[in-house]
Parts: sequence; structure tokens; C-alpha cells
Amino acid sequence: MSTPPVADTPHQLPEFPPGTSIAPTARPSTGKKVKKVLGIVLVAVVAFFAFGYYIQDDPSIAEVGNCVHNSGSSDKPKVAIVDCGAADADFKVLKVVRNTSDTKACESVEEVEAAYLEESSDPFVLCLGKNH
Repeated sequence: MSTPPVADTPHQLPEFPPGTSIAPTARPSTGKKVKKVLGIVLVAVVAFFAFGYYIQDDPSIAEVGNCVHNSGSSDKPKVAIVDCGAADADFKVLKVVRNTSDTKACESVEEVEAAYLEESSDPFVLCLGKNH
């Protein structure tokens, strides 16, 4: 068995044509990565607060004890949650009944003055009493 001959130079680099650059590819700096992540986080936080701002007065999130104002009519109500100390706080929510379109759910509630029905994919009824 014979051994292969050993070259004069143990590690020979490949030859490139003149003018060819073999510089390493640039990688984004850590600062750029941090800025990108912070930008994404900032967009997410702004979206979260904007969403919260727009639904803060939505009657679909009403709870017992919240007050509401009807800026519409009795035929076409436009109900929004308001601060109970506000001059336009017409009613206080006495009971919330989810997954129903039946306003009779409010008949057994003491001091009920009105019922607000919202028919949607997730219907609900707000049983309302006077805001004292």
C-alpha cells in the first residue's frame, strides 16, 4: 500500500479572478435588530390601546353597575357606556343577559325601567334602571 504524496503547501486557497471581492456578507448590527424589535413592540402597544379606546364605551362590554346613555331614540337606540357621574348617564345596568334576544329576561329584575337588546352574532340584553 502506498501513501499519497504530500503537497508543498498543506492548505491551498482557491484562486479568484482579479477584481473579485471575497469580503464577508454584512450582517445587521445589534442596534438595528433592537430598533426593529422595539418598532414592532411599539406598533403592538399602540394598536392595543387604540382598540381599547374604541371599545371602551361599547355596550357589548357592559357589566352590572355600569351606566349608559342613549343618544338615539327608543326605536333606534344608540347606547354607550358613560361615567355614572356624567350628566347624560341615563340608566344603570342592573343585569346583563348574554346569548339571548329575549327582553323578557328583564321582567324579574327589580327597579327595571328599560331593556336594551343588541342582536348580533353574540346577542345580549341589558336590563336598565334609573341612575339615581
